[in-house]
Amino acid sequence: MFSKTGLKAYAMPSATSAATSAAKLLPRRLSPSLTGLASHVCRQSPAHSLVSSRPLSSTRSNYHDQSSAPAQSKHVPVGGFATVPEIREALPPKVADLVEDYPSLTTLPVQWGEQDPFGHLNNVIYLRYFESGRIAYFDQIIKPGLTQRAYNSFIQARGVGPIVKTVSCKYKSPVRYPDTITVGVRIPRETLEKDRFVQEAVLVSHAQGRVVATAECQVVTYDYGELRKADIPPEVIKAWKAGEGIK
Repeated sequence: MFSKTGLKAYAMPSATSAATSAAKLLPRRLSPSLTGLASHVCRQSPAHSLVSSRPLSSTRSNYHDQSSAPAQSKHVPVGGFATVPEIREALPPKVADLVEDYPSLTTLPVQWGEQDPFGHLNNVIYLRYFESGRIAYFDQIIKPGLTQRAYNSFIQARGVGPIVKTVSCKYKSPVRYPDTITVGVRIPRETLEKDRFVQEAVLVSHAQGRVVATAECQVVTYDYGELRKADIPPEVIKAWKAGEGIK
């Protein structure tokens, strides 16, 4: 069955004999029309499409040729995975002007299913977009200034990390599918205290070219191990200043 060059090709049955064999496998109670259909399908399918007659080594060679192509980058410039410079570069001019003063940006497509029966974006979805923007702020502004371990401790409730105290949202205009929105987030310097800060955010519609909502979120730092409030870790403040460009 095997040779030094690989797997030998088996002699394939003719299309007629293949059709006859397939028909015999069908239950006898099937109507003649179904039996004829099986025969017809087998006759129309080339034998080489069912079993390859190529040596095994040839098949493996082609497979490795495909898999040896250069690996694609894991970076996907969508949502929080995009960098701020590439987001700014892709923004329409009017939208770019509206978020110019925000160091953290997130662009997201509006989904049809996010609309309510009134035919516009449900009010809860605005808060979800703002939430995505707040998390992107930590990734884009604070994370670069921390070690991976320190950042994980801060953002994944492993030590002292952020917890939302209050959220307010002002709705300015309804949003309808299809549209794309950009969330701009910043932490004003004057809102920073030893154990809290405020994240200000704007939601900009690309279709309308205007701010459709604004939000403020007061965040308190919390010790998830001790279950109580805690001061903002000094390394986090340092990373925040570096990310915001504060001397």
